[in-house]
Amino acid sequence: MDARIEKCPQLTERDVALLYRVEQGLHLTADVSRADVLLFCQWNAHQLLAACHAAPHSISSIYINDVTGRLYETKEHPLVLRALTTDRPGTQARQVLSSGAPVIQQVYPIHNAANRVIAALLFETNLIESERQRRRAKPFRTAVAWLHGMAVRGEIEIPEPISRFESLDGIYVVDEESSIRYMSGIATNLFRTIGLATDMRGQPVSALEPIDAELVDNAMQANRCVELRHESDDGRVWVRTVLPLRAPPSSWQRTRRTMERRLPWRQAAIAEKAPQVDGALVMVHNRTEAVQKERELNVKSAMIQEVHHRVKNNLQTIAAILRIQARRCDSDEARQHLGDAVNRILSMSVIHEYLSQDEHRPINIRDLCLRIISQAQQVAVNPSQQIAIDVAGPNIRLPAGQATATALVVNELLLNAIEHGLRGRPQGRVLIQLEDLGDWVRLLVEDDGLGLPDDFQPAQSRSLGLQIINTLVTDDLKGNLAFESAKTAANGAESTAQGTRVVVAFPKRSAMTEPSVS
Repeated sequence: MDARIEKCPQLTERDVALLYRVEQGLHLTADVSRADVLLFCQWNAHQLLAACHAAPHSISSIYINDVTGRLYETKEHPLVLRALTTDRPGTQARQVLSSGAPVIQQVYPIHNAANRVIAALLFETNLIESERQRRRAKPFRTAVAWLHGMAVRGEIEIPEPISRFESLDGIYVVDEESSIRYMSGIATNLFRTIGLATDMRGQPVSALEPIDAELVDNAMQANRCVELRHESDDGRVWVRTVLPLRAPPSSWQRTRRTMERRLPWRQAAIAEKAPQVDGALVMVHNRTEAVQKERELNVKSAMIQEVHHRVKNNLQTIAAILRIQARRCDSDEARQHLGDAVNRILSMSVIHEYLSQDEHRPINIRDLCLRIISQAQQVAVNPSQQIAIDVAGPNIRLPAGQATATALVVNELLLNAIEHGLRGRPQGRVLIQLEDLGDWVRLLVEDDGLGLPDDFQPAQSRSLGLQIINTLVTDDLKGNLAFESAKTAANGAESTAQGTRVVVAFPKRSAMTEPSVS
């Protein structure tokens, strides 16, 4: 419901409360009626407010987008204006301006407790579907007419969210005596699969499954919509939704007078049933296949998470073996290379640790940087040094593939800053700055170390770390890489500060197009 409905000048608080009750049943009404349902109120002398738009799930909507909150000129909906100003319902055919397709409109005025018209309910459906609905059995058409009346009066009570009625769902109608008066072809086929007769009309609802009779009875006794998901012993999973139906007051009064004349002995029983329901609409959805697919996906997801967990453990085991090997090396250069390999392996293990928790959840790059910093301080930082490593910037979430490449880039840049920029210094600082640019991410790693050599050419460097960084940024992340010294970082101004800044920028990639890392 559009919040502006509370600002309509002709509506009181009680009127608005009534319209919110009307809104509660519009989506279910739209599904069963196979029509777009719009709730209109008078905004001013020349405009109508579409306070709510309920598009059907059982058929394609005639609207491209939801029109809730849209203001229409009164001349665009003359039938609605007539209902609001003259209290007259109506039906007409009109052309949709966007496509020229014929549409059937039905309009009903909505009255408040003082019998004043406060809004109008518009049903719009295409001509073909309208003709199909008209050709269906009379009990179903009567049930839909009662449903429209209940929607107009705000009598559809849905205490909890329920499933939407889909095009492949079955539907049947029972009367006040719980006898089946109508059953759609889809519902007939659903019940035929469990061995029931093809024609159940005239049979009590108990002739179906026991759960049908129990659910219908509960809904009619409680006088509100109820839904139940039931799984049978043979693995079938059905969702049943029962909506109690009430005839319009005038129809009930006519029926009561007729029954009193014909069957005087039922007068007392009829009087007792007057405030109760006059039937029920039962919607049946077979979720067996969908539930089986969900279970299969859950099993596969659990298996993939277990694989990521084992990969993480294996990578950590390899890193531990390399640490032992490094301690036994006599060459400082060999120890350095093995230490670098340990850090790269641990950076990848962090990614698999995140994926072992939830493979579909995007990974927070800020948290990832903190984990990599913790590893680097334990492995790469000399105990005699005091190096402060900080992360600044917002939380940025990326899919697993980009997160893996980003983790390796951060690890290499951090190791490069510690081993080269801050080599031989008793203390220093490294800052990792994250920037979310909308469709792009910018990553800056800056240290206050020795700075870049005057003849530094990253493209010509033989350093394995720089080659890894360049490959990851340009090939995997499809981004840009730039190295800057502190002297030129401030728009070329001369500075006594030393240090290096590395700027990495790359576009975000959607999780839908992200290749699997498993």
